[in-house]
Amino acid sequence: MLSSILKSGFTLLAISAALLLAGFSPAYSQDRNAPVLPDTSQINASESDQAEGRRLFVRGITEYEFENYAEAAELLVQAREKLGRNAGLDFSIAESYFESGNVIDALYYAESAVEQDHTNKWYRIKLAEIYQDNGRVSDSIEQLEKVLEQYPADLDVLYTIAGIYRQEGDLEQANETYARIMEINGPDMQILYQKYRNYSVMGEAELAMEQLEAMLDLDSDNVAAMQILGQMYTEQNRIDRAIEIMERAYSIEPQNEETLITLSDLYIRENRWDEAAELLDRIIRNPGVEPFTKVELAQYMLGRFSRDVQNEQLHKAARNLLEALLEEEPEFGYAHALASEYYNLIQDDDKLLPALAQTNKFLPENEPAWRQRMQILLMQERYDEVIEVGLEADEYIPDDAFVLFFAGNAHMLKDEYAEASEVLSRAAASPANREFRSAIYGTLGDVFSNLENWEEADESYEQALRLNPDNDVVLNNYAYFLSIREIMLDEALAMSERAVEAEPENAAYLDTLGWVHFKLGNYEIAKEYIQASIDTGSASAVVMEHLGDVYEKLDDPINARYWWEKAYDKDNSKDHLIEKIDS
Repeated sequence: MLSSILKSGFTLLAISAALLLAGFSPAYSQDRNAPVLPDTSQINASESDQAEGRRLFVRGITEYEFENYAEAAELLVQAREKLGRNAGLDFSIAESYFESGNVIDALYYAESAVEQDHTNKWYRIKLAEIYQDNGRVSDSIEQLEKVLEQYPADLDVLYTIAGIYRQEGDLEQANETYARIMEINGPDMQILYQKYRNYSVMGEAELAMEQLEAMLDLDSDNVAAMQILGQMYTEQNRIDRAIEIMERAYSIEPQNEETLITLSDLYIRENRWDEAAELLDRIIRNPGVEPFTKVELAQYMLGRFSRDVQNEQLHKAARNLLEALLEEEPEFGYAHALASEYYNLIQDDDKLLPALAQTNKFLPENEPAWRQRMQILLMQERYDEVIEVGLEADEYIPDDAFVLFFAGNAHMLKDEYAEASEVLSRAAASPANREFRSAIYGTLGDVFSNLENWEEADESYEQALRLNPDNDVVLNNYAYFLSIREIMLDEALAMSERAVEAEPENAAYLDTLGWVHFKLGNYEIAKEYIQASIDTGSASAVVMEHLGDVYEKLDDPINARYWWEKAYDKDNSKDHLIEKIDS
């Protein structure tokens, strides 16, 4: 800012004045035309007034040096009253008022100083600073331009003008002033960079890039400029030029992470997968790179693959990068979590389960990994492992609703209903969204039903439906167990119909609806729905037995026996069917 220049100017003025008053005649530098007090012969004042004026002046200068600016201004004005109007004295008063925050009086005395000596550049610089502080930007620049008329190569003044334009948001004028500086001083990296920034803000991408290109002409190894330039060419879709620039940066600093990432992204844009993977592999195999950075790079490639899973070349690049990551960081949990994401994407459960197990080992606080692992094991009917993993997970993420839900289901599917009720009750008390809590209560209702604990079963089903009235699994199961108990059959019918409406091809739902009609004595309707269940191709032995029972009620023993035999053939553990068949 101007104040630093002016303050040094005032200091020199103070010293010069002190020497003058002591009877010395100092030599002033040509470019800093410091004012002097007039000879006493030129002052229409008594000797006593002159002596008093000089005394007040020295006191004013002293107060200024001690940063007592208001007192300094008051003393200097008193000195002016004794000594008369003088450019140097007015400049000193303006400086003191300005530093004290009295801009109005500072402006008056600064204008007076310039009016008396319009050739003194320091007076004009101070006046320009005061104008700028008052928001009179054009007046400020006008004073500085007048300085340049006398001193056209004054770089400090040119930099000040450029700074004012930039501060006021007139970036075009700022850049024109920077151009004037370079005409005098030659190309300069800092100025070119400032012009680049200004043109970027102005939205002048071509001119901004010209500045960066000029920076490279000055410093051909400036990787930072290349990175910015490469990004700008990329934004303009000038990929060939961007690649050229970034390959040049890569040749200078082959280990620069930003360069490697940017260049690999450019190769990916051009479907040059092998070259991209080679660059990223270089980073991942660099022991100096943080493991998190390596994971982010592999994740980036995996993200590209996830959007184009049919691209074999991209798949190969993503897989190789992931393998390199696991090889370099075998004990980094996030690497195994990323591997889990990849195997899940390609639906390879055989490799997904070990990856999830490693994630659990090195990143035990990762909740989704525990949940997904247990869910897959449950789907594979590996119930003992589900329970075992659930116990381990409960140590690291205790009372997790999902973990407890899967473990409770495993106990239920092993017919361990007492254990299932205990675990699922914990799951129901754990935080979860409404729909999932509905699923928990629904399963808990199934468990209590199998325990023939009907009161708690009904409460669980009702709570499940309060949480999610459209839970078709609960609607079906609640209806089925009501039909087994032969109670609330009208309510059971309504719930079963809603379940079938939600999933018309669900074999279990169709069978339930048929069985409710059977209990209501609607045998023809029952036969229709139970037959539809069998026609889906996924009906169980229970459904086939139900159809046999319907035919029995319809006085069709041949078809009844046929379907009981089909049921027994499907599940020969149902010994009670032998009695039905032989009857």
